[in-house]
Amino acid sequence: MALDRAATIGFDIFIISALSPFSRADAHELKRDAATVIARSFPDAPALYGEKGWRLPTSIGRVYDASRASTVLGFRCKTDFGCVLDALRVGEPLPFAHGPTYVSPRER
Repeated sequence: MALDRAATIGFDIFIISALSPFSRADAHELKRDAATVIARSFPDAPALYGEKGWRLPTSIGRVYDASRASTVLGFRCKTDFGCVLDALRVGEPLPFAHGPTYVSPRER
């Protein structure tokens, strides 16, 4: 998308990721109590994670703002955290796959 628009937009830098459900106002609380902030936006996330034996993060130290890529390029990821939760709700495979050399941080 960036290459297709290069003649129009020139040089720029974009963060390419799913759009964040969080705002700047959430930053301090995300660092202290991320699970509560996540549950505020996704009320069933704690239960869905719990059913898998997973825990929501207790702290999120940084959130990337991909809104510029969305606004300037029209880019939007096909999957986001909401898609992950949707898959968990209905028992479908998660909407992403790790490569064969991926090692979970839990296993490192």
